[in-house]
Amino acid sequence: MRTHWLIALLLLPSVALGFDFKGIAIGAPATPEQVQERLGVRCGAGADGKQVCNGNVTIAQERAYMNLVISAQGVVQRIFLSLSPEAFDIVAPLLLEKFGPAASTSRSQVQNRMGAKFDQVIHLWKDEQENQVFYSRYSGTVDKSVLSFTTKEERGMLNKNRGNPKSDI
Repeated sequence: MRTHWLIALLLLPSVALGFDFKGIAIGAPATPEQVQERLGVRCGAGADGKQVCNGNVTIAQERAYMNLVISAQGVVQRIFLSLSPEAFDIVAPLLLEKFGPAASTSRSQVQNRMGAKFDQVIHLWKDEQENQVFYSRYSGTVDKSVLSFTTKEERGMLNKNRGNPKSDI
């Protein structure tokens, strides 16, 4: 009987255990020491008692630049990775394997300044706590791909900080 439970646990996507990047889970407690130990990135003091961790990391052996934010309460609010679009075909299948099928996948085309068109793919995973993982082959430019792990609180704060567009004219 124990063998059946062990096999079931191994086959479950890790979304049942939370969305994580190398053992640092979004919406879960973490310390700057854990971030440095697991990701090799140092953290520093940010606004409002937050810890901000910036630096170079790898994902699926691909280079990325990471911005990670730990709230004043010690909870991981954001893990933002910027990487090359060429890494998408390597990283996306591994995320699908790790987290299971995306809640949504959208496909479209984006265009550069010269008029060349590129196939855009965006995957979005969600959990019961409203944490999200968002992975876009292209983000703002055809030279950049974005993988982000966010809490509901983080997304709300980002939207709130955008302010009133009428006041920015």
